[in-house]
Amino acid sequence: MLVKRFLDRLSQGMPAERVEIVRAFVRVYLEVPLDAENRAAAATALVAILDDPAPRVRRAMAEGLCVAEDAPAMVIRALADDQPDIAAVVLSRSPLLSDAELVDRVGAGCPRLQCAVADRPSIGIGLAAAIVEVSGPEACLRLLENPGAAIGIDTLNRLVARHRGDPAIRNALLERGDLPVTLRQKLIDGLSEALGDLISLRAWVSPERAEKLVGEARERSVVELALECEDDRLAPYIQMLLSEGRITPAVLIRALALGNVRFVEEAFGALSGMPVRRVVALMTDRSGRGLDALFRRTRLPADALSALRAVLEVMREEAPDGSWRHQRRLGRTMLERALTRHRAFSAGEVDEFFALISRLSAEAARREARGETGGYFRAA
Repeated sequence: MLVKRFLDRLSQGMPAERVEIVRAFVRVYLEVPLDAENRAAAATALVAILDDPAPRVRRAMAEGLCVAEDAPAMVIRALADDQPDIAAVVLSRSPLLSDAELVDRVGAGCPRLQCAVADRPSIGIGLAAAIVEVSGPEACLRLLENPGAAIGIDTLNRLVARHRGDPAIRNALLERGDLPVTLRQKLIDGLSEALGDLISLRAWVSPERAEKLVGEARERSVVELALECEDDRLAPYIQMLLSEGRITPAVLIRALALGNVRFVEEAFGALSGMPVRRVVALMTDRSGRGLDALFRRTRLPADALSALRAVLEVMREEAPDGSWRHQRRLGRTMLERALTRHRAFSAGEVDEFFALISRLSAEAARREARGETGGYFRAA
């Protein structure tokens, strides 16, 4: 009888009045102790309100019930199937919806509902994977920015595969401390490719020059990421590079120029199939025969050997006590010496490795000049 009188009164009001009545009724349902009979009657009234023709009335009920753990589950599920601006209210907050129900709503394909689920205060690994698998960039970005979302490595991998071309997603991924270096490399590769496409499209340089610039950017990114790698992540990273054919003489020379001998040792080990300790012994053999034997096992281009030997010899001469293996970065003078040594080894021929060491020397000179002057443009 009480429910009928309440619904009769509700039906006689205008939508704005009904909104206020429903808000008050929801507060009574959630906050006032009711006996079993009255509570059942009140729940029936809430179910009846689902048929209210005014969306704002149903939204008011959704807003009142969305965080309540003792809301009628049937009402919450019905609201989750209402029009998107109403469904989003409960999908983003209600603790009564299971992961299976949320996955079902995400799979429906509505971007607004996908974003609502991605905003939930707590998201498990399975639900996060479902969001990434079927959602567009907006929902995936909301997921990445949600501190309550547990995102597994496989899901991050899938996210990179699906949306690495989206700048906002790429930036959000690169800011994550738990992003594996292999995925970080894929993101940077995507950025390099996009830059190359833009350069070619605008015809700023020839297609061949654009391709060369992108290749050099990719090489630099490999070496710079390797410098940031923790010990337990370096081996998987090198295996990824090896599988993609990206451990090249140019990458190894760039790594040595930055003082990343550890990367070069690990890379030689992966290329040759030899344990790293054996690689180290061959690289430190001052007769040069050890490096020759190691190089043959790697199957790298033969004309790269003289360049690598030149850089390694200069590093050893600079620190004969063995501390060269911990050299942080080669300066201009050391690279110029390596350039001279390489030219002698290669019988004076100018090859791609001569050109590479020459560029690295020029870069080092500019770094040193900036360090000494504070930077021309800052001083001007």
